Amino acid sequence: MTEGVGNARYLSRHNNQMFKEGRSFSGNERDLLWINQGGGVFADLSQFSGADSPNDGRSVVAADFDDDGDVDLFVHELQRERHALYRNEMNSEFGQFIKVRLRATSGQYEAIGAQVTAILDSGKTAQVLSRGAGIASCQVPELIFGVGQAKTADLEVIWPGGHKDVFENVSSGARVLLIEGAEKAEAFAAKPQPLPNPLPAGLTVRIGDTLPNFNLQNASGEEIEFDVKAIANGKPMYLNLWASYCGPCVKEIPDLQAISDEGQITMIGISVDIESAKPRAAKLLESRSASYGAYYLPTAGESGEAAGLPWADLERMPIPTTLVLSSEGVLQRVIRGPIERAE
Repeated sequence: MTEGVGNARYLSRHNNQMFKEGRSFSGNERDLLWINQGGGVFADLSQFSGADSPNDGRSVVAADFDDDGDVDLFVHELQRERHALYRNEMNSEFGQFIKVRLRATSGQYEAIGAQVTAILDSGKTAQVLSRGAGIASCQVPELIFGVGQAKTADLEVIWPGGHKDVFENVSSGARVLLIEGAEKAEAFAAKPQPLPNPLPAGLTVRIGDTLPNFNLQNASGEEIEFDVKAIANGKPMYLNLWASYCGPCVKEIPDLQAISDEGQITMIGISVDIESAKPRAAKLLESRSASYGAYYLPTAGESGEAAGLPWADLERMPIPTTLVLSSEGVLQRVIRGPIERAE
């Protein structure tokens, strides 16, 4: 059947195929984050900041979500985890700020389109109040100026109607409301709302949480309740997530056995292989003389497929990953990649 390239059926089928194959409208380009170093020079902080998501970012809201004086980023992604909030942790050690809100007395009260210029001894920096910026994005009705080590700044406002006001000697670190036609800036109170630390990649538990009991399949194929505290038997536990198809996972098996042989740590390996690959995983452990506790994902109902873990998102978790637990089952650390014996 002949069909036009742009019709709804064609677009639906090809879009679904693209997503199933892990492809992206952006050509698999990762998100980028740059920081202004001054003098027309920008540094690429994409990987260092953790903002280099492969999930195809489509829109961004830049705002001070925790009200600590610096700009955080809320990103809407087209695929997978649809929303990401990136907390800015630079804070005042990189310089001070002035936060500005506007109120017009003529025309639209939010003063959309107003230009605000911060006048410093070192120069000027200007921003325009825009409630929309970029595709499917919006911005909050406030502006944040980085003022470095300056103690004060003069704020010049050109209002949408063309009227100009200058608010002198605004202190760094201040949050001020600028009203059209007023002589002085009005301070408003800070409302800090600390943002929580992110979860470790692929986990739904945080450092300091106690791992709940969960179901696993033992080496005999029986489904059991895995009681972390009971199996730890008074010792710290290493919970190693691995798979038979993962080269680094297989390579580290002798190292895990050596740690287990030292007797100070309860070593547990959990294969995340699908049901049909469990025999291969068992043979790999046997061929490498692994005698530490070996477990497998339970089977999900009648499908024959392996079930997941209640505290892990295995599609997002890089392997090998090792959870370091106390004897009471409290998550203390997460080790990414193969364990070094010095660990």
